Amino acid sequence: MRVVYVSYDGAMDPLGASQVVPYLLGLSRNGFRISLISFEKPERWAQVGDREALERRLAAEGISWNPLRYHRKPRIPATLLDVFAGSRLVRALVRQTGAQIVHCRGDVATVMARWAALPGQVRILYDMRAFFSDQRAESGSWRRGGLVDRAVRRLEAGNLRRANGLVVLTEVVPGVLAARRPALPPLRVIPTCADLEAFHPRNPATVPDFHLVFAGTLGTVYMAAEMVAFARSVTAIEGGRALFLTPQVDEARRAGAGPDWADVRSVTPAEVPNWLRRARALFFFLRPTSSTRAACPTKLAEALATGLPVVANPGIGDLDAILERESVGVFVREFSRAAYEEAGARLRRLLQDPETTNRCRRLAETRYSLEAGVAAYRDLYQEIARET
Repeated sequence: MRVVYVSYDGAMDPLGASQVVPYLLGLSRNGFRISLISFEKPERWAQVGDREALERRLAAEGISWNPLRYHRKPRIPATLLDVFAGSRLVRALVRQTGAQIVHCRGDVATVMARWAALPGQVRILYDMRAFFSDQRAESGSWRRGGLVDRAVRRLEAGNLRRANGLVVLTEVVPGVLAARRPALPPLRVIPTCADLEAFHPRNPATVPDFHLVFAGTLGTVYMAAEMVAFARSVTAIEGGRALFLTPQVDEARRAGAGPDWADVRSVTPAEVPNWLRRARALFFFLRPTSSTRAACPTKLAEALATGLPVVANPGIGDLDAILERESVGVFVREFSRAAYEEAGARLRRLLQDPETTNRCRRLAETRYSLEAGVAAYRDLYQEIARET
């Protein structure tokens, strides 16, 4: 089966490296012939050694990489330029390869496939990553109810109507979508997964260097000030240091992550597993909104696979049904010093339980493994292809 995979994230981006490339490698090994379209940022594309290494890696697995340049500004014209370029390339690759499925990661990629004027027998897989318009309005990117917001919501509705298959990240999303399109196409809930070979627990004899670690981007829905306050409060009581692995080093410092108690650094995706193994627990806070109810942070799967319990706030994805019920983490239910200290004490008890690492790893194996995610995509491809 031939597939055109469209990602508006770059394959060279950290997110593309962890949530696009590994899945494509797995699907290729399951016999699918894949043509990848990605939109690469100029600053990453300029890293010639990394680019050539990725080209060789994809080519070795039979994946045809068709990168396009990502344009940032001005925002709306730049995005439209990318959409038109992407739609032309989608149409050309479908004609060239005879692809049966166009797998679209996110709303912008799905619009590209819709505007490509594809033959009716070509199936579009709408791989939702969030409620896009809600996410942008809640982050302040545009005004809810404004012209841009209304236009994007119409595009989202069109994506849902055209989709021949759906992928969502959390169990709450199908009910929301059913209210928008009562007769939903074949659907899978596939949370963000981790490569269990890359992310694995540290040697039990190794003493970790950090009590807490945060890994990922700061800003938008992530609550930098609250996370810094929590980490500083807990490390002051429990001892040890906090580690922030983020491209936004300056933002973490501005939020108060001082060198006297925290290490802040930017690392490559390939380095993240080793750094996580140097910590006892991972933490993150997101603003609980309608869009984050549909989210499954990548760092959750990576932490559990590494055997790390997770500290988070409730209202994020499916965490409310998992974190404390499975004894793999603790919630911070309000952002106050007293709540931070209480969560830190509960985390201490969890870390003292010798079975915590095993519980985290087992949950990653059963729910968040890359192998399970690839198998779910494989089965969905086969299901929607049968309907042609």
